[in-house]
Amino acid sequence: MVNLLIVMFLCSGLAYASQITIGYVQSEEKIKWDVFLVLLIIIFSLFIGLRTSYNDTGAYISGFENSESITEFLADRENLNILHNPLFNGITALFCTVTNNVHLYFLLFAIVDTILFIRFIQRYTADVDFGFAVFLFFGLGTAVFCLAAMKQVTAMAILTLAIPALLDKKWVRFAVIVLIAGLFHTYAFMFLILPFFMSEPWDMKTFLLSLGTIAVMITFNSTISTLLEYTDAVGKSIAEYEVFDGNRMNFMRVAVYAVVPGLTLVFRRKLVPLMSPARCLLANMSIISLIFMLLASMNGANMFGRMAIYFAFGTICLLPWIIKQLFAEGTVKFVQFCAVVLYLIFFIYDNQGFSQYYTSISVWSFLGSLF
Repeated sequence: MVNLLIVMFLCSGLAYASQITIGYVQSEEKIKWDVFLVLLIIIFSLFIGLRTSYNDTGAYISGFENSESITEFLADRENLNILHNPLFNGITALFCTVTNNVHLYFLLFAIVDTILFIRFIQRYTADVDFGFAVFLFFGLGTAVFCLAAMKQVTAMAILTLAIPALLDKKWVRFAVIVLIAGLFHTYAFMFLILPFFMSEPWDMKTFLLSLGTIAVMITFNSTISTLLEYTDAVGKSIAEYEVFDGNRMNFMRVAVYAVVPGLTLVFRRKLVPLMSPARCLLANMSIISLIFMLLASMNGANMFGRMAIYFAFGTICLLPWIIKQLFAEGTVKFVQFCAVVLYLIFFIYDNQGFSQYYTSISVWSFLGSLF
C-alpha cells in the first residue's frame, strides 16, 4: 500500500501548502484557486481514473464495455425508472457511444467528484485546518471509497452542493440537487432527512433517532425485513443477501466514526454555543453516519457502511474545529499530531492488502490510448 500512502501524504501536503498560501479565512468564504489545489486534484483524479482493478472496478469496466448506445438506452422506458440510477446509466451509455476508452470515462468522473469533494472540505475548514481535514478525508476511508463505487461517489459529490443550498434555506434548489444525485444512486435520497436536522446536535430529535436505532438493532431481522418488503413494493428491490449476508462492521471502524458524535455529546455545553448553523448540521451528519455504522455492526456491513459514508463529511469537516475549541492554542498542534498518528494507524489497518487489489495503467499509457 506504499502507493496509497504516497498519494495520501502528497494530497495532505498540498492541502497544507494551499492553506499557507491562502491563509485562514472566514468559514464559507469563497476562496481562489491556487497551484497546490490544482495539483492535489490532478494527483488524486489520476489515482482514481487510471485504475484497472480495485473493489467494484471490474464491474464498472464490464458495465461500460457492454453498455448500450444512448439511442438504445433512451428507447427503453424501463431505463428511465427513477429508482434504477438512470442518470448514471444514461451518461455511461452516452460516453460509450462517443468513445470506448474506459479510462477517459473513469477520469471524467474522478475529476468532477474530486473537485466537488475538495471544494466542499475547503469551504467548511478553511478557517480552521484545511490540510488536516484532507488528511481525515483519507484517514476515515472516504478517499479510498472513491476507488470503489462510482455511482455512490458521484452522488455524494453532487450532494456536497446541496448542503450550502440547505443552509441558505433554498429549499427548491436543495430538492433539485438531491433529486439529481438520486438519479445517480438511490441512497442519495436519504439526504431529504437533513432539513429535520438543522438544529443543535443532541437535541430531542437526535436522542429519539438514537433510541430508534437501538430499537432497530434489538429487532434487526424483523424490522429490516419489513423495510425490504416496503422498498420492494415501491419498485426498489434490495436483495436480502445484501442485508443479511452475515458481514458485520468491525468494532474499530465503528469506534472511529463515533469520535466526533462522542465529542459533541460529552462536550455539548462548551461546543454547541460556539457552533454556526453549518457546524450544527455537520455534527448531525456525523451522528447519522454513526447510526448507519451501528446498524452495519449488526449485519449488512457493505450496504449500511456505504450509507454511512454519505454523511461522513460531517466528521471530516468538524473534527479540526472541535480540536481547536477544546484545547489551548499551544496544545492544538500536539493533539492534531496525536490524531494524525491514530488515524494513520487505522488507515494502514483498514487498507491491509491494498496493493494486492489495486492496479492501474501509467499516465503515459493513458496518453498513448488517446491517439
